Amino acid sequence: MDVDFEACINGDAEAWRAFCDQTVRLVVASIRRVIPSGNTPSGDELDDLVQSVYIKLLRNDRRLLRNYDPARAGISTWITLIARSVAIDALRRKKLDLRPLDEAAGAVSSPQMQASVGPLVPTHILTSRQKLVLTMLFEDGMDIADVAIVLDVNPQTIRSTKHKAIDRLRAYFRAHPFGDGGTPDDVEIKDRP
Repeated sequence: MDVDFEACINGDAEAWRAFCDQTVRLVVASIRRVIPSGNTPSGDELDDLVQSVYIKLLRNDRRLLRNYDPARAGISTWITLIARSVAIDALRRKKLDLRPLDEAAGAVSSPQMQASVGPLVPTHILTSRQKLVLTMLFEDGMDIADVAIVLDVNPQTIRSTKHKAIDRLRAYFRAHPFGDGGTPDDVEIKDRP
């Protein structure tokens, strides 16, 4: 592939168009390989996924384009990894219940069941930062790098916050398997090794 990355990074429309023309077949093939057989996306869904790949490349002042290192991988390998990542993220979002936490908590069928089970997601045991990070990751469908940029922190901080929040939720559900309304003080959190 003959791609003028410098021109793409500098916003040259003709270079960007040439890059897209040279890589679009590879992007489509990479996305199709990730989608399970029998779940072939419609033309519009496939177009949206392809567009998402190129948007990801341009996001944050073309950060991915700027960080491409030909010594680490060829363009084909690099663009395939990005396309696979976008397709996998789309599949995860499709499988997850992406309703806001408040709506999901009200999804229990009967009022009697709601009273006995309590909220499905006990967000009262999470810190406000943990709630924010989980909301951005799971409700808004953002990836760790994007959340880190928005919150102006290191991606490792986001990973750590996510893991601590999940640990708190696991500990809560171990201590309160029927959602009996425990408080954060009731939950013993064990540090990771």
